[in-house]
Amino acid sequence: MVQFIEKLQEGDISGAAEVMWPHLFRIIVAFVIFFVGRKIIRWIRKVIVSAVTPKLEPAIAGFLQSAAGVILNLVLIFVIVEYLGFSTASLVTVLGSAGLAIGLALQGSLSNLAGGVLLLINKPFSIGDYIVVGTLEGTVKNIGVCYTKLNTPDNRVVVLPNGTLSNSNLVNVSAEPERRVDMIIPISYEDDIRSVRAMLLSFAQEQELVLKTKPVEVYTKEFGADSINLVFRFWVRRENYWPCFFDMQEKVRYGFIENGFTIPFRQVDVAIKQPAPEITKEK
Repeated sequence: MVQFIEKLQEGDISGAAEVMWPHLFRIIVAFVIFFVGRKIIRWIRKVIVSAVTPKLEPAIAGFLQSAAGVILNLVLIFVIVEYLGFSTASLVTVLGSAGLAIGLALQGSLSNLAGGVLLLINKPFSIGDYIVVGTLEGTVKNIGVCYTKLNTPDNRVVVLPNGTLSNSNLVNVSAEPERRVDMIIPISYEDDIRSVRAMLLSFAQEQELVLKTKPVEVYTKEFGADSINLVFRFWVRRENYWPCFFDMQEKVRYGFIENGFTIPFRQVDVAIKQPAPEITKEK
């Protein structure tokens, strides 16, 4: 560039052109490399989309497409800089330092990003599933790359970070088409277990929502302090779990009343000790 300016000051146009031509040629070739490289990058992204979209969730497919675009554009920039004769060592150092600083600043977000990728790949749940995570539960409304949204039964929206979600104990209630209902039925020690069992089995037989192809079980679970606790188990379709559970609760209550059985409640016997009477000595 200094020689080009000196030639111009001397009025030597041809000399200035000879000095500038190699640099101008490199710049033109760099532009050609850039435009050709951009077309190749767009073609590669289309190939990635067509390859991964049928197999992965739309969110992770879009993320992979964007990540591939960023990486390929960085490679293209390094190729052009290297071709123009500039040292890429300093550029790599700057990018590395910036990447480290950004990574430390966005540590939580990167954790959520990694968790989102794991969730979208492993698919422990899908949109529309009802899941339970700790004290939170609801229907999955959206699975993002960083956050997952749940719609609770009382119509609230809960946003869960994917980093926490991927490392938590998770129950997918909607994973199977059939569910077993487990009910604990306390009865009095004076009631006949066999009679109560026959009543419960008849309730399961009469209830249309109970699956007749699955076993209905009534077992003695334990002898409690105030009651004998029975386990009443039967199977229903997933969508019929709560309607059948609530209906069976009422059937058991009124069945106990009609058959003279007792649902015991906790009782506490209090014994009051009177102080011993004083003994008087006769004089």
